[in-house]
Amino acid sequence: MKHMKLRWFILVLMILNAAFYVWREGVLQSWGFAPETVREPARMPQQIQPENILITRKPS
Repeated sequence: MKHMKLRWFILVLMILNAAFYVWREGVLQSWGFAPETVREPARMPQQIQPENILITRKPS
């Protein structure tokens, strides 16, 4: 009996996980269920030539 409760618990967690994934990906957006998109357009002008950044390895 104890194993049966654990199986149901795991099944419920998997269903909730799938529902969260579907919501997070915006599949339910046509029904009005979607996460808010977070955008920070004010940061773009604050960047100082990000295309000039060069990432290199530290010599060992």
